[in-house]
Formats: sequence, structure tokens, C-alpha cells
Amino acid sequence: MLVLCFICTALFTVRIVYPYFISPGEIVVKDLPLIEHRTDSAARNLQNHRKENYSYSKGKLFAFDPNSISKNQLLELGLKEKTAGILIKFREKGFRFRKKEDLKKVFGISDKLYARLEPYIVIENKSRESHNDNSHTFEKKTQKIFKIVELNSADSLQLLEINGIGPGFAKRILKYRSMLGGFIHPEQLKEVYGFTQEMYEKIKLQITVNSSHVQKLDLNKNDFKVINKHPYLSYELTKDICNKRRKGTINEDNLKEIITDEAAYKKLLPYLEF
Repeated sequence: MLVLCFICTALFTVRIVYPYFISPGEIVVKDLPLIEHRTDSAARNLQNHRKENYSYSKGKLFAFDPNSISKNQLLELGLKEKTAGILIKFREKGFRFRKKEDLKKVFGISDKLYARLEPYIVIENKSRESHNDNSHTFEKKTQKIFKIVELNSADSLQLLEINGIGPGFAKRILKYRSMLGGFIHPEQLKEVYGFTQEMYEKIKLQITVNSSHVQKLDLNKNDFKVINKHPYLSYELTKDICNKRRKGTINEDNLKEIITDEAAYKKLLPYLEF
């Protein structure tokens, strides 16, 4: 009995006292995955990026010509509905894809999507000779397809309907029209910065001018700044005009004493009233 009591006492002592003599080992954190903190915006961007990649990857790849491919086929390639629609509108406005890189001009086609499609782009080349042989037919078709735009009343959206005019040139045309007071004849477009003879030949069948919309200058009443703003009048000519009118009224005849260049005089005359 005594022995049994001794054993029980020993076990109780070990159970109560022993844990206090055990020092905990060092806790090692190893190979635990890092949790990246993302803002809601970053998370949405990541989600959209994954969706975009999935959209690209699920498309079926096949050889295609961007000048003739249908909208349904573009969707099969993996393009979004909006992007496919923009490409079709490009073609409807007369844009022709002449090299593979032109596909990047379509809004919505990223560098990554282009890199995926590039090996499958096949553009049919049309010879310049064939184009020249059919130039007369092309002009007739142009007249039928594109509506005529009146330059003095058109806004920026109407100018963009002209095949060959982009947002940059539409803005320049409107600015130059404001400086002139309006166009007297269509060929004045060649006076717009960067506008070439080749561009004019391309669009001349799509434009017209109503000169009754032109706002004219009154050299006897308008102030210095208004007169000097006109592209056909230099600073020196404007000074001479203002000095001349201090001595009397300016008319067509005595204006020739100031503007001695006959061609410059005739060019300016339609913009003047006396």
C-alpha cells in the first residue's frame, strides 16, 4: 500500500511540475505563401486583365484579310464586339489596310492581341496600275457612296465623314476656316498646314463650297487685331491699311497702293467689303 502511494505521488509530481521545466522550441516560419494586399481598383484591374487574356485565348485562329473579313469572323478570332464594330466602320469610311501594322490603328487592338493575330494576317495587294486603269470608275463610285460635304457650314463630325479626313485635319480645317472667314473655293484646303495635293485629289469629289457663308472684312471699320488675323494680310500690310484709313476712306482702288502684288490683291478682294 505504501509503495502504491509512492508511485501515485511520483506520477502526480511529474504531471504538475514537468511542464515548467520545458522551454518551448523556436517557431520557424518556412515556405508559407505570401498574401499580396491589393486595393479594390487593383483587384478589378487584375480581374479585367484575366478576362481579357481569356477572351484572347478562346478565339479561333485562322488566316484573314482585314480588308474583307466579316464582323462574325472577327468575333471568332476573339475580338470584342465593340472592337470588331470599329474595324468594320473604318472600312466603310474607305480606310484600307495596306500593311499588317495598320491593324494597330483600330481602337481596342492591343499590342498583345496584335502579336497573337499578326502571323495570320494576309493582305491582298492591289497594283497601282490596276488602280489607275479604273480611276474613272472609282470617281463615279465615290460620288455615289460618299455624300457631299459643304466646307463652310460643316462641323467636325461632318468633316470626318469625308474619306481621307481624320480628327487632326478636321481640327486644322475648322481653325483655318475661322481665320479666313470661310472658303471661297475648295482648293483653299491646300493652304491648310500639311494638306497635300494628293490629299486634295482624293477628296475633291466629296466637298463643295458655298461662298455666301464667307464673313467679310471691313477695312474701314474693323480694328487692327481683326484685320491682322486674316491669313492673307501680314502685320506690315495691316499697319499700312490702318495708317491709310486715318487719312481717308479705303476703297478698291487706293487699296492697290498698299497691296502692290496683283495676285495677292485679287486673292484678298473676295474677303473685303467697302
